[in-house]
Amino acid sequence: MRGSRARRGRAGFTLIELLAVVFIVGMLTAIAIPNILSAQRRSRYTQAAADTKTAVTQTMVYALDKSLYPTSIRVLRNAGLASISDNDPWGIPLQLAPALLAGHPPGEEAYIFSKGPYGTGTCPNPFTSNTGAGGSVGDSSVYGAWTGTWRPG
Repeated sequence: MRGSRARRGRAGFTLIELLAVVFIVGMLTAIAIPNILSAQRRSRYTQAAADTKTAVTQTMVYALDKSLYPTSIRVLRNAGLASISDNDPWGIPLQLAPALLAGHPPGEEAYIFSKGPYGTGTCPNPFTSNTGAGGSVGDSSVYGAWTGTWRPG
């Protein structure tokens, strides 16, 4: 009896209780971190798709107004048409169609794309809407949008 009375009077947790809590928190963390990283990867693809769509749409507005394609994203920003960066979410410069880089008059396909997280994606030819894991993400004035997929893990 005396031991149980002394035990009731002490404040604190036993080592077993602390280890159980640490184990549970560790398990929850192990489950949550991969989901957070996957969400971050998906959000970068979503941002790249939105930026390229905006850039192509504003390129067409610029071309209708000036009768020629803008030669860079900076030209669109200076015209007050787009507030996107020259780089994709992975820090790689956005790729512009040759007709854009040359400042041609409207009529040729205008596309802008990101090379994807590994910097290896290309503009799909023939056109496909899904360029696969690590692939490019972009938009075309003729074909519409395409995207790669995030690689889990």
